[in-house]
Amino acid sequence: MTDKRNIQDLLNATAFDAKGEKLGKINNLFVDDKTGQPTFIEVNHGLFGMGSSLVPLRGHRLNGDELKLAFDKDLIKDAPEIDFENQLTAADQDKIYEHYRLADVQDVESYVTDRPAAEEHVTEDTNRHAAAGAGFAGAAGAKDETEAKDVIDTDKREVREPVAGRTDDIILEKEHLNVGTERVATGEARLRKYQVEETETVEVPVTREEVRIERTPISPEEAKNFVGSDATEATVTLHEDKINVTKESVPVERVSLGTEQVQETRTVSETVKHDEIDTKGIDGYVDPEADRK
Repeated sequence: MTDKRNIQDLLNATAFDAKGEKLGKINNLFVDDKTGQPTFIEVNHGLFGMGSSLVPLRGHRLNGDELKLAFDKDLIKDAPEIDFENQLTAADQDKIYEHYRLADVQDVESYVTDRPAAEEHVTEDTNRHAAAGAGFAGAAGAKDETEAKDVIDTDKREVREPVAGRTDDIILEKEHLNVGTERVATGEARLRKYQVEETETVEVPVTREEVRIERTPISPEEAKNFVGSDATEATVTLHEDKINVTKESVPVERVSLGTEQVQETRTVSETVKHDEIDTKGIDGYVDPEADRK
């Protein structure tokens, strides 16, 4: 047999879904009018706990300060919105049960209440079929922890003895600016080559032949032996160096395309929010954090 716990343990717990994903704190707790056992909770979820949903406690498990519910987070977040004032009507409960498609899910946890022992007994039939009303047992709020919450009867609206003590408190939150970097493509660098024409001047030494007339006297001895000639002209072939130009491509330099990292500092400005408290109606209260802000 499972040991009974205090309902206050539920109010102080953090809720998780059936897969172990964290939901948030418990806002409100509702008890069965006949047994005094907890039947529904209002649990926070979403960013900064801004959303809330009503969830049946059937099939839940309480382990320390962790409350594991029997439903997935998505199903809980899509629960119907119900406008309640300290109580859930039978129609409200039917709407909740229909959303969660409850059939044979039963509670295995039980809690100490201020009801007589006979009234605290929870039968299988009681677990399967909700009582006509579910009373408001407590809420996460901001008064002295010794001050107890009243259980309000759904049908008769009769104020009963306190079931669980709960402080009325609020959590102040502050937005922190988380700044990081990510690498993104900002452009494309391309390396290509193209040809540029220019004139290159080179001095090349060349030689050529020119005609030169040479006169040589004939000696008397040579004249005696000279045989006459009928030649009336003489020719000679002239030569010169001709410049031949050819071109060839040769490698002269290797050019590579690479990147290097350059570090710089940039300033980022963003508006952030933080919570403060309004002490209206609390005479003589001085916020000790006021000077620090």
